[in-house]
Amino acid sequence: MGALLTTFLAVPTPSSAVAPSDVVASDWIGFGYNQTPQPPNGTTWTAADWNLMVSRTDYIKPGVVRVMFNLPWFWTSTGGYDFTNDAFLNAEKVIKHYVDEGIPVVSGLFGVDPLNYTDPGTATIEATLVKRLQVDGAAPKYWVGLNEPNVSTGPKSYTYPDWVTATTNLTTAFTTAGVSTSKTVISGADTAEAGISSYSGDLGHQTAKSCNSSCNSALVWKPAALKSFTTQVYAASATDTAVTFQTSSDGTTWKSLPVAAPTPVATVTGQNSGGMWQYTYTASGIANATYLRLSVASSNLDHTVGEMAIAGAGSTLNDPLNDLTQTQTTLNSGSWTNTDSWWLRSAQSGLLGASEAHFYDQELYGAAPAYVEPVMTRAVAQLRAATPDGTPVLLGETGMKAAQNADGSKNYDFALDTTQPLRMADLAVQEARAGVDGAAAWCLDGYASQTYCGMWGRGTEDPHTVSAHSTALRPWFYAWSLLSRYLPTGSTIHAPAEPTGVRVLAARLPTGAWTFVLVNRTADTQTVSLNEPTGTVTLDKYLYTSTSAPTVDADGFPTKVRTLTADFTGGHNVTVPGNSVIVFTNGS
Repeated sequence: MGALLTTFLAVPTPSSAVAPSDVVASDWIGFGYNQTPQPPNGTTWTAADWNLMVSRTDYIKPGVVRVMFNLPWFWTSTGGYDFTNDAFLNAEKVIKHYVDEGIPVVSGLFGVDPLNYTDPGTATIEATLVKRLQVDGAAPKYWVGLNEPNVSTGPKSYTYPDWVTATTNLTTAFTTAGVSTSKTVISGADTAEAGISSYSGDLGHQTAKSCNSSCNSALVWKPAALKSFTTQVYAASATDTAVTFQTSSDGTTWKSLPVAAPTPVATVTGQNSGGMWQYTYTASGIANATYLRLSVASSNLDHTVGEMAIAGAGSTLNDPLNDLTQTQTTLNSGSWTNTDSWWLRSAQSGLLGASEAHFYDQELYGAAPAYVEPVMTRAVAQLRAATPDGTPVLLGETGMKAAQNADGSKNYDFALDTTQPLRMADLAVQEARAGVDGAAAWCLDGYASQTYCGMWGRGTEDPHTVSAHSTALRPWFYAWSLLSRYLPTGSTIHAPAEPTGVRVLAARLPTGAWTFVLVNRTADTQTVSLNEPTGTVTLDKYLYTSTSAPTVDADGFPTKVRTLTADFTGGHNVTVPGNSVIVFTNGS
């Protein structure tokens, strides 16, 4: 278990250098976006539409792009393969554009209906598609199989064993079809990790609703010799008394463990917009115990274990992402659901060349923005421990978890407003500091008319005015394009000290240039001391504030507001206005 707790601020530096303590041990690929490859107008790309897309994405300089296929674009159950129709050719053209630019592409299928995901024939169809793309010079770097197979509603309600079967089949099909795995690696599990939320990062251990009113539930851990623990439990009540703890020396005879009742802390997340209360239980000085049992009495409330940290002689356990360290289920006295993170389990499977999942920040549901970094840091550390060195850790989708309209549809109005650049820059900085290798924002320019999630839109509304269906660049293009452009592949990511409410990122670029990103989520001007071994450098300054329009050129692309010449070695103070994003860089 020690590997799960190892910090990944180790620094690969020459032996003659003093290793700075804030270097993040990632193999940085970069920020990018999800893009539909179908044109915004008509059935094929017009020169005008293509040139507009290329000019904007050339400015962004993405580190990674995700372009997914729909099955009918190249295959039908009645006609078999068709690699000549417009939809397939559009998708291939977009992917080849990025491949020719040296930008890695994540791809796969959005769905497999009417096929069965676990059928070997489905894997054969995928492998045939990938082989065709490789032959045509449009090879995706990462192939994820199926979009969000773990979602429990609709056609994507697969189990983890289903994923193992389908991915094993895909490995075989790749070999049979002659797919070059040096060009395209099987990745995934492309899961929706909504459970990595402000519930401390772990919604896997949750009482079964069918059992709530009729039986007790329990989880049991077996440390070598229990001395102390801290755990967080969430319940939909500010007066919950159902949780108790017991210890045992043999797993048979149990005795109650007195644990002080904690003060519940109100939380609001996308998992329960009505609110949950966090209870943090702690106990120490425990003796003669090799088992710990967390019990929930019969209750009409759902309880969730957010985190368990145990210390004892010869053992330490920290289990925020369901790393399968609990004891055998025969010791459980009741029934719990256990939706272990597919992201981690797939990383442990040995079936993947890259670890990839989806993560959406729940800020729009009231979650405190700063929860992302500690939760993601723990998740990435466990993924690193479960995979060979050099295995990429990617977020194939990231962004804000959209609130819902009254009819249940997602409301994307947040993508239009002036706060979105702050939210997305904040999220990006936290993810990079946590050690992910790359992240693709949802999304570039939208998908269906109701999915206007992009940095600009697809439609015929006034192109000079930001709206759901206008091609006008939206405010968050300013921040995300700068982060993608000036944090290029191969950068060394640094995580400097941060004042409360301010997110700070530094990066040494492959050219030797430097980029600093500062995001002030408070209303007041903040002073930040940046201490990095830059020597004297002259940096361009880009500034976005939520209360004024940023400085841009005729195309709407960011332009610098001034330059700063300074030596950050030993520390240099900069000021950051309230509710703003600043990027300092001498990158190109």
